[in-house]
Amino acid sequence: LTSPRLRCGTLQAKTRKNMLSSTVNGVRLHVNGKRNSGAHGCHRSRSTLLRSATITCSADAKKVVVLGGTGRVGASTASALAASAANVDIFLAGRNKEGADKAKSQWPGLEKAAFTECDITKPESLAKALDGADLVINCAGPFQKCESCAVLEAAIDAKVQYIDVCDDMAFARRAKTLHEKAKEAGVAAVTTTGIYPGVSNVMAAEMIAVAQANAASRTDEDGNPKPVPKPTKLAYNYFTAGSGGAGPTILSTSFLLCNEQVTAYKDGAEVTLPPASYRQVVDFGSGIGSREVFLYNLPEVSSAHEILGIPSVSARFGTSPGVFNTGMQLLAKLAPKGMLASGEAVKPLVAVASPFVKLADAFVGEAVAMKVCLEMDDGSAPTGVYMHKELSKAVGIATAAFAQNMLEGGAQPGVWYPEEEGAVAAESRALLLERGSQGTKKFLMNKALWALESTPMQLGFGFYWEK
Repeated sequence: LTSPRLRCGTLQAKTRKNMLSSTVNGVRLHVNGKRNSGAHGCHRSRSTLLRSATITCSADAKKVVVLGGTGRVGASTASALAASAANVDIFLAGRNKEGADKAKSQWPGLEKAAFTECDITKPESLAKALDGADLVINCAGPFQKCESCAVLEAAIDAKVQYIDVCDDMAFARRAKTLHEKAKEAGVAAVTTTGIYPGVSNVMAAEMIAVAQANAASRTDEDGNPKPVPKPTKLAYNYFTAGSGGAGPTILSTSFLLCNEQVTAYKDGAEVTLPPASYRQVVDFGSGIGSREVFLYNLPEVSSAHEILGIPSVSARFGTSPGVFNTGMQLLAKLAPKGMLASGEAVKPLVAVASPFVKLADAFVGEAVAMKVCLEMDDGSAPTGVYMHKELSKAVGIATAAFAQNMLEGGAQPGVWYPEEEGAVAAESRALLLERGSQGTKKFLMNKALWALESTPMQLGFGFYWEK
């Protein structure tokens, strides 16, 4: 009798009420019976013992189900969690085992991960996948144009903690409407985790807290305490080379965002702007340099305005090569609305674009960078930079950091955005950022804007080279 975390040993069987209860090396085995309500761990059917046999191993381990775990984002998250969290049994949930086998062969640390078949569009399949889980990580994107939060609702019904990697404003707002239901059920849920949104939100919250703490000890010329500074403006700027190695999902997301009007905030008022518009050139610092970025409709804009109370908020994204940005602008302006109406509708476009994107990826790599720029009413402008050479790994590391916080009891019952203290306590933000920035080429916080920008070297004749 074998399993990923079980080795052959003496088996002593007892029959009682149509249930065979066995002990193998101290681990309880139940046949035709239900798993103990307090146990968490691996489950494997073994036809060699009995067709309906179920192995429950690692009785004190936490069972984590990664929906979309056979995809690149899900597998990356599972791999990062396996490397960083102790005593966790990971289940890759997807529609076919072949995808799970491929993920296990490509991502380190997943050799012991189990596969569970799941179709999130079918309630009974979803309920079965969540049975007995401690945490579900929803990586089954794209989230754009989803008309329900079926996975979150199923998690609340099953009393399973929940996080997702949603990057859609409408979905995130819909998830927040389930706050009271989750709170009553004692379920902690965090929507929009990952890198951006996710780590970027926590960076903003932490920089505000540090700026205010530093100002608390300052006095004016008369020795009176200075007012606590408040944030007045927040600009999220993101860059990903090519597709970031994230595959079709990020392409679908990008195309769908070209069909969404942008919500931003200026001096406290909500403004609506066209997608892929208002180009800016942002200096991400040495290693990435200056890149063009454009407005898109991202959920961290509204959450920063609502939760952190920042009057002016926007989010911009750009990629390379530059022709991809031009293509996105053309899609936003010229594509028939039906072409970008849903995940299904963009599939033909994704199929056409994928070969070209893969070709470009081979040349431009998959680096990712974030620059979070704050302005405070005392004139200070704290800035943070995150830079990783591989988005496909970085997104898993960032999501796993939120998963660890959840497994350690760091989130409160309810549905939260990452920057809320119900998601990550103020005293835990630094630890989450430390975990979420593992493997980065650069991670700096609370720096003056000029200190983070590239250092140009003059070559002569009006030409400069950025280190």
